[in-house]
Amino acid sequence: MSVLAIGDHVFEVGAAHPERQLFDCLMPTPFGTTYNSYLIVGQEKTALIDAVDPDKMDVLFRNLEDAGVKKIDYLVSLHTEQDHAGGNKAFLKRYPMAVIVANSKVRDLSRTHLHLSADQFKIVAEGDRLELGGKTLRFMMIPLAHWPDNTMAYLEEDQILFSSDLFGSHYSTPKAFSTSSTEQRLAAKAYYSEIMMPFRGTIAKYTNRVRSLKPHLIAPAHGPVWYDPDLILGSYEKWTGDGVKRLVAIAYVSMHNSTRVMVERLAVKLSEQSISVICRDLGSKPDSLAIETGHFITDLVDAAALILATPTVLGGPHPNVAYAALTVNALRPKTRIFGVIGSYGWGTKAAETIQTLMGNLQAERLEPFEIKGLPDADAEAGLDAYAAALAAKVKGLPGLIE
Repeated sequence: MSVLAIGDHVFEVGAAHPERQLFDCLMPTPFGTTYNSYLIVGQEKTALIDAVDPDKMDVLFRNLEDAGVKKIDYLVSLHTEQDHAGGNKAFLKRYPMAVIVANSKVRDLSRTHLHLSADQFKIVAEGDRLELGGKTLRFMMIPLAHWPDNTMAYLEEDQILFSSDLFGSHYSTPKAFSTSSTEQRLAAKAYYSEIMMPFRGTIAKYTNRVRSLKPHLIAPAHGPVWYDPDLILGSYEKWTGDGVKRLVAIAYVSMHNSTRVMVERLAVKLSEQSISVICRDLGSKPDSLAIETGHFITDLVDAAALILATPTVLGGPHPNVAYAALTVNALRPKTRIFGVIGSYGWGTKAAETIQTLMGNLQAERLEPFEIKGLPDADAEAGLDAYAAALAAKVKGLPGLIE
């Protein structure tokens, strides 16, 4: 990524990482990502908003050289996590005159995670301003979006909101500004699902606050700048709202095809009753666990119901399904209905175990549907009834959205 102008004396100077396929050893990033760093050149002072991932500091330094930067007065650190601040030590070595501007939580976490000393920081709080000369940054605290330290900075003269992780997307592109492409929208939704969804109520409040601010641009820490803030704000309002789609998301593993037969029949019977269905096979390929679980979590941003389908392994659920259950439990989607189906060999406690793993999920819990061996005519009839009951529950939910 080269130096890209996004405003009057405001530049994106961060680094792209198009080859990165997994983030935090958890999130599939099929479109790569970017580590955004924004340079603001005032009449009196120069500020850089966030450094980049430590592995990409050479790109940041090269971009700053290309931009003709000789001196940086302030390094504004909006968030401590290493993909934003892990290069801060290297940055201060290159620009020793710079002072880190951050809130007290960033300072405290930087001492723990980055071993920076407290005297390297200028502390700002809610509503404080940093004057650069014709350019003024105003700070807004957004704790738990997604760490306790996250901060936004609003460039008042240009109406540019630097939103930290909020409104980001793992989407690598050489362009400065967002597009309305399907890929970009999917990347933003996946990013929301795995980073912001656990704090849905809080994120809804921040979205409302940003909507009332009426920024001209939203410049997040990852992905392109939103040239039309309504593109992302409208999406966040839907995702953080209570509405769900007439959609059932099914994640499954099948070792000897018995559970697969159940999933396929359930999907067909739901579809016959005008219910959309997405099935994610967590075990078809060596990398299916991480990739398909990531897609499944994105499905749950607005799915009305989720079904986990598992064979029994040594009395319990298949480990891949247990992993998906733990992930769903941590991310707490707004899904309204939850069920477990599966096949076992001679005995099982798979459903009981999964129910325990899903303690955080606030959803109606269906009675488990488990069978011994390959589905026979009775099992098929039972699945048909299960599908009919589930479809009726989904159709009866209030606030369904298209």
